[in-house]
Amino acid sequence: MAIYHCSVKIIGRSSGRSSVAASAYRAGQKITDERTGLTHDYSRKNGVAHSEIMLPSHAPNEYKNRAVLWNAVEKIERRTDSQTAREVEVALPIEFTLEENIEVVRNYINDNFVDKGMCADFSIHENKGNPHAHILLTTRDISLENLGFGKKNRDWNNVKLLETWRENWAKECNFLLKEKGLQEIDHRSLEAQGLERIPTIHIGKSKVRKLQNDKIIAFNERYKPENVSQYMNELSEGYTIAKNYINELSRNERELSKIEDNIKIISERSKDLQNQYLELEKSKEEREKMGFFKSKKEIDARIENLEKSYKYSHNYFERIYKVSPNEAHKEIQRLENDYKKIVENTNNADKDFYIKKMNDYEREYKEITKNMRPKERYNQEKIKEKVREYYDLER
Repeated sequence: MAIYHCSVKIIGRSSGRSSVAASAYRAGQKITDERTGLTHDYSRKNGVAHSEIMLPSHAPNEYKNRAVLWNAVEKIERRTDSQTAREVEVALPIEFTLEENIEVVRNYINDNFVDKGMCADFSIHENKGNPHAHILLTTRDISLENLGFGKKNRDWNNVKLLETWRENWAKECNFLLKEKGLQEIDHRSLEAQGLERIPTIHIGKSKVRKLQNDKIIAFNERYKPENVSQYMNELSEGYTIAKNYINELSRNERELSKIEDNIKIISERSKDLQNQYLELEKSKEEREKMGFFKSKKEIDARIENLEKSYKYSHNYFERIYKVSPNEAHKEIQRLENDYKKIVENTNNADKDFYIKKMNDYEREYKEITKNMRPKERYNQEKIKEKVREYYDLER
């Protein structure tokens, strides 16, 4: 019997997620995130029966490429807490063939999202009798001026629109269910349908689990090897993003320190050169005042040494800093401007946030491996290997 399920979630950077990574995972493909430089490779993922991109008529044709589409989405977003995509997850009737499910999902996406201006990337998964579809949607309008993404469309955040999407999914499935003479599905709650039965909790195929209490069920479901492995992949994705962002902030801090040192050194050396020049000029004046009746041998030697020292220091300054000592103030001004730009683009609060996220991921990892049931211990090393592929957790 067909069941109803339709949930809508936001994919955003505040939770350490990337629309590029989400698309790669759901489509079972290898995609490089140009913003972070990370390559998300899920090409060995099983269960992906179909993947497709649907675009509005005025969208650029290159957006049919999954990597181009979601890298464009990530590129247009500037904020560290940006919402980059919306995901609609729907359960597919098990009574339908794959071709019928693809057609149902296409019709639903076209009528509810693509016709409204959204780009849609959907993938159908068929895992152990649980067919479902992941629909990733863009959050910005396609600009007719530059044929790229324009402003955020806030109308798509309307709660009433969400309820319309849920209702329309039931209608779309019911068209075919009715034709086949099968029981239709309903998006409403049991209370709204006038049914008095208590909602059931899905606990999998095992009849034994139905006799167990909620605590044992929750434990078994959470620590099943396949669930742990999938969850650890998602954890590693967020951990890697957080780690790379922290590394970027650390590089900025080192660059700021380097600029400060350069400003100090240039200032000191330019002053030293000025003092050498003044001392040289003073010695020349003294020699002029000595007249013809005094020996100039000692002061001539002094002037010669001062000229050599000044010439060496002057050439060294130009060779190292690519600017004349007389224009040292310009180089200092340039460095100060670079310093200001880096400071403006660096938010220390963000670094603290990502460090906290990394610590949370690490605690979660330790909790999962600690609570693995004895009969599932043999999977623990395999899970650790998967995690090490994405980030260096063992420090």
